[in-house]
Amino acid sequence: MVKVKVWDGFIRGYHWLQVILLFALWYCADNDEMEWHFVFGYALLALWITRFIWGFIGSDTAKFSYFIKSPMALIDYLKDKNKFDRVKFGHNPAGACMVVLFLALIITQLFSGLSASDDILSEGPLAQYFSAETVSFMTWLHSVNFDVLLGAIALHIIAIIAYKLKKQPLVKAMFTGAAEYKLVSSIVQPKMLNGWLAWVLYAAIAGAIWWQFGHENLGYLLY
Repeated sequence: MVKVKVWDGFIRGYHWLQVILLFALWYCADNDEMEWHFVFGYALLALWITRFIWGFIGSDTAKFSYFIKSPMALIDYLKDKNKFDRVKFGHNPAGACMVVLFLALIITQLFSGLSASDDILSEGPLAQYFSAETVSFMTWLHSVNFDVLLGAIALHIIAIIAYKLKKQPLVKAMFTGAAEYKLVSSIVQPKMLNGWLAWVLYAAIAGAIWWQFGHENLGYLLY
C-alpha cells in the first residue's frame, strides 16, 4: 500500500468548517438567533466563494477540470462492478456530482437567504433590491431548499458508509489529507498546493463581505 496526498489543507478545512457552519445556521434559525444566523451565513458565503475560486487555481484534486466529467462517465462508473477497486485520486464521478450538487444547493440557500424576509424583524441585505413578490419567493425557496439540502446530506452520509464497508475510509482521508492505494507508482499523482494560500484568500473575501453586509449584525452582537 502507498500513501498519496489527495486533499490539501484548505479542502479539508473547507469540508469540516462547512459542516460546522451549516449546523450553526440551522441551530440559530431554529432558536430565533437571527443576528448570529446572518453572521454565520456571511462566513459560509465567503467560504463558498473561496472554494469556487480554488476550483480553478487550487490543487489538482480541488480543480473542477480534474474531477467533473460528462454524465456518461457517471453512468459508466455506476455500472462498473469493479468501481471500488479502481484507483482514482480525489473525487470519483459520483463524488464529483455530489460536490456540484452541494455547491449548487448551498449558493441557492445563501442567495435566497440574503434576499428573504420574515416581514417582522429579519430581512436579508439584498431584499431591498427586489419586489415584494420576489422576496416572498426567495423566502419560500430558502425554506424548501434547506429540506433538499438535508436530503443531499443524508445521501452523502449513506455513500460514505457504503465506501467504508468497501474498505475505503473517505472520512479518514478528509482528516489526514492522505489515502492508501495499491500499485500507484506508475500513475501520475495529483499536484498539491499550499492550503494557506486559500485561507488568506478566504480571510480577504470574508473581510469584504462583513464590511459590506455583516458589520451591523456583528456590531449588534458585540454591543
